[in-house]
Amino acid sequence: MEDGVRIACDVYRPKAPGSHPVLYAHAPYIKDSVDLPSSGMYRYRETGNIARWVSRGYVYVHADVRGSGKSEGSFFPWGDREQRDSYEMIEWAAVQPWSNGKVGMIGESYYGMAQWAAAMHNPPHLACIAPYDAGADVYRHFVYKGGILATGFNNHWFNNSIRGRHFLDFPERPKRGDYMTYDFQLDYYRHPTFDEHWKSRRFDLRAIKVPTFSIGNWEGLQVHLLGNLQGFMQTSGPKKLLVNSGDPQKLFQEDLIEQSLVRWYEYWLKGMDNGTMKEPPVRIYVRNGEGYRDEQEWPLKRAETRNLYLSAGRSGVVDSLNDGALSWTSPRGGSNPTSYYSPDPAWTIPGTGNTVPGRFGLSHTTRKILTFTSPPLDQDLEVTGPLVLNLWASSTAADTHFIVNLMDMAPLPPDVAAAFKLLDASPPARRVTAGWLKASHRALDPERTTPLSPYHTHTDPQPLKPGTVYPFAIEVWPTCWVFKAGHRIRLDLASFDGQTHLGHLRGTDSFYHDAERPSHLVLSAVPKKQA
Repeated sequence: MEDGVRIACDVYRPKAPGSHPVLYAHAPYIKDSVDLPSSGMYRYRETGNIARWVSRGYVYVHADVRGSGKSEGSFFPWGDREQRDSYEMIEWAAVQPWSNGKVGMIGESYYGMAQWAAAMHNPPHLACIAPYDAGADVYRHFVYKGGILATGFNNHWFNNSIRGRHFLDFPERPKRGDYMTYDFQLDYYRHPTFDEHWKSRRFDLRAIKVPTFSIGNWEGLQVHLLGNLQGFMQTSGPKKLLVNSGDPQKLFQEDLIEQSLVRWYEYWLKGMDNGTMKEPPVRIYVRNGEGYRDEQEWPLKRAETRNLYLSAGRSGVVDSLNDGALSWTSPRGGSNPTSYYSPDPAWTIPGTGNTVPGRFGLSHTTRKILTFTSPPLDQDLEVTGPLVLNLWASSTAADTHFIVNLMDMAPLPPDVAAAFKLLDASPPARRVTAGWLKASHRALDPERTTPLSPYHTHTDPQPLKPGTVYPFAIEVWPTCWVFKAGHRIRLDLASFDGQTHLGHLRGTDSFYHDAERPSHLVLSAVPKKQA
């Protein structure tokens, strides 16, 4: 690199002589471990099938990012220097004798996030990117969800997928004293707000001009989904969006995704007019519905907002702290707020979070949280697009957390429902999407906020005044889901879920659902097509 640091990479070349288009990928996942199978046990194997790409006539350049694997320098994930390295590596690959001068980027998760980070600098020879399952804001999408530290995945990712592997599973590692000494976790403890430490790692999607094929996954609530949707909406070059459903790592090597990528790279790197840019720009998987469907835009212009109002009335179907209701009509009078004490004495960490054991040791997921549940739907309801929970709340503490899960409750046959009751276990419900907000981080950025997508600054936390009621706009991550007729929509609410840092927060939280303070969930509902 221009500062003298050497980046280790492997170059996989087709057998055919001559120059070829290049696919570039880099991550801190030890390039020498590509012999490991791409499976749920090796989540960091996210390059795609290198051999298949080479057989299609591409040079595949796979690098260890600075300070990882066999590369020199200090590891600092997605930082300014790593971004500069990607620029220089792309330009280096473009002028090699085996290159035709066109470079594309490829890969999932870290490899996908690295594509946003590189493309916002628009290297001259970067011809296209295809960020797959790729968050775009390390603070908001990855580390602090709504200002709440997401400990579960972060602890695993850094300790197991990164640092642990380098010392326990990589005997060929460099033996220098500064190897892998950067402490990602210590840094995120030191920077709990969106300060200068994070700003360069909120990738400037609006600066990206290169052709972009953004591929996301509806189950990517842990990190990535918002990055792929925002990437499609904000980049300024030619672009496409595909959102799938299922295990993204497995899907990456299956025919639908791989063939979509084949056509993308053929068009932009080989100059083949295969029609890929004449197709509808958006393809989404309608979960619990018709499967893949083509669209002309995201979000969908035909989606209509529908409000579900929180209510103190009992649904009669959920064993929870309150068994509250959801109603399609707004409240007309006053009502007492719904209150609970947090943390509940039955919650555990390490342990099962807010899931508690029933009488026979089986899991009960709702008994010690708040729930609000709708009546059975009289017809199918497709919810596709962004959502927001407008919540009026107070606390006896100076801060609290709001962790929201949107659930689909299917009707159960009477004998099955009776069996769950006998076993003292919670009936099954499917998680559709989720949202997070730390109460002190409630301030909104007016330039980036829309009615359905609140954008919080996370720069200047303001404590609550105990007992004072505040309005909170909680972003619930976008989804695409069909709630079937006879099913119920359920909103789960708690301050802790076992995957986040609660710390010393404790107090009684109250939620208001009267005419003056009508807490409600706003859905993006897609009208049924006329027959």
